[in-house]
Amino acid sequence: MTDKLRILFTNDAPLIVYGIKSGFDNLGHHTRVMTGQYRLWDKTKDQQNVLFSEIIEEFRPDLVFSECFANYSEGIFEITKEKGIFHAFFSIEDTPFDHWIGDHWSDFADYIFTTTAECLPNYWNKGKNAELMLFGCNPNFHQYLPSSTIHDVVLVANNYERRKKQTSDFIIPLLDNFSVSIYGNEWWMDETREINLIRYPNVYKGYCSYEDLPLLYSSSKVVLGQNLDDNSVTQTSMRPYEVLGIGGGLLVSPWTPAQEYLFHDHAYLPKSTEDMYSMVNEVLSMSDSQRIAKSKAAQEFVYKYHSYDKRAQQVIEAYRR
Repeated sequence: MTDKLRILFTNDAPLIVYGIKSGFDNLGHHTRVMTGQYRLWDKTKDQQNVLFSEIIEEFRPDLVFSECFANYSEGIFEITKEKGIFHAFFSIEDTPFDHWIGDHWSDFADYIFTTTAECLPNYWNKGKNAELMLFGCNPNFHQYLPSSTIHDVVLVANNYERRKKQTSDFIIPLLDNFSVSIYGNEWWMDETREINLIRYPNVYKGYCSYEDLPLLYSSSKVVLGQNLDDNSVTQTSMRPYEVLGIGGGLLVSPWTPAQEYLFHDHAYLPKSTEDMYSMVNEVLSMSDSQRIAKSKAAQEFVYKYHSYDKRAQQVIEAYRR
């Protein structure tokens, strides 16, 4: 390999710590995450600028990689511009028709990676360098953990208002007919939300930390998915890559063109309540050996085509260009 690079991540989200950072590490580059005393997301913008300036002097990165949070300081981009440091922005919340978050930060970044193909013309029309980069999986973390199968059906998601129709059409109908465990923040038990689990208190299991996902999915037969967008041909949540990479429970997720395009028949993609019921029932009716064989094939597929090693290489190639 040619020269090793020094890559600084400004966000310590699981996507970074357990995800794309691993790809750079596996390719032999030096990585550092702004966490602990250098964590930014709970600081004011002025404090962020000070901490970032300190770590720039200490670590001296060649490349800064940001997945921006709501209160992220624009000054961080200004500092890298002044220092001549390449600053890449990963826009993970773009959707085809309301991508204001990515649109804002693209004004500052040197290079934009987006999970949503439909947003690329917007960036290009602004004269920005931008390309498609999907989520992925880290085989060293997203892997099967031997355990007894103790869950029939699980969902790890927050009860976003934007998902209420999806939840009412695909999730709630399962609760009277299957053993379902739902993990997420307390929005699920918020009676002011139109859709909630007040009538199903035994279904809600509380918050599940990211570190616990491999064991939870490994010990489940069905893992439910949810989406924020059903229009894009590429945009999904991180979840499908993670579920398939762990290779435990089989993924049953409401149909989107992106999931069909990206994962083919490795995921069950119901288009109606009836489809959802039928597909969950199909998985639960499988023998352990049938289910394991299908989950193993899905795991091999995402390891081959959607590892974070490939995503990291994509970033390196953009930097070298």
